[in-house]
Amino acid sequence: MGYLSNRIGDYDGLQLRTATGKARLHFPPHTAALVLKQATVGQAVQVVAVNRPPLPKPPGSSADSQALPEPAYELVSLRNQTKKTSVRIADVPPPPPTRGKLVETEGPLTGQLHDDAGRLVALLTNRFVVELKPHQGESIQELLVGVSRLGITGYERTEPGFVNKTGRTLLHPTALTINGQTFAL
Repeated sequence: MGYLSNRIGDYDGLQLRTATGKARLHFPPHTAALVLKQATVGQAVQVVAVNRPPLPKPPGSSADSQALPEPAYELVSLRNQTKKTSVRIADVPPPPPTRGKLVETEGPLTGQLHDDAGRLVALLTNRFVVELKPHQGESIQELLVGVSRLGITGYERTEPGFVNKTGRTLLHPTALTINGQTFAL
């Protein structure tokens, strides 16, 4: 049926239609490039998955507390029935952590990403998803009112395998310049 993403837009799951309804299958975000290559939306796939306990609802979530969660699973393997190709998630180890490539850029502020509780978690420019830690989002939210351009210094994610639904590259900021004033993060 479709792909699911985490709070910053990195693909990390599938939602499938099964004979008994819908099911959510989680996979590690660093495996997204391989999973997306295996199956585009609408293709028939065969999956192996294990039960995953339902995730707790975040405080302040607007979701109906009486609703039963959809069944959630951890993806073990995925086979494309048409292409006759497959991927085993365990065969794709996480990339070693890296600091990334230092970037200094300025561009239009094109949007914001918020979590289910309405908290600011990322800024969008024409090229980047600028991930914010919770305290950073809270401290700069009011400064962004009416802002159309943003200066950013930070580290670009360079690890392979991640795919963001926005098509942009993830940036971990160390400083933001808003209306000519620079704020260290």
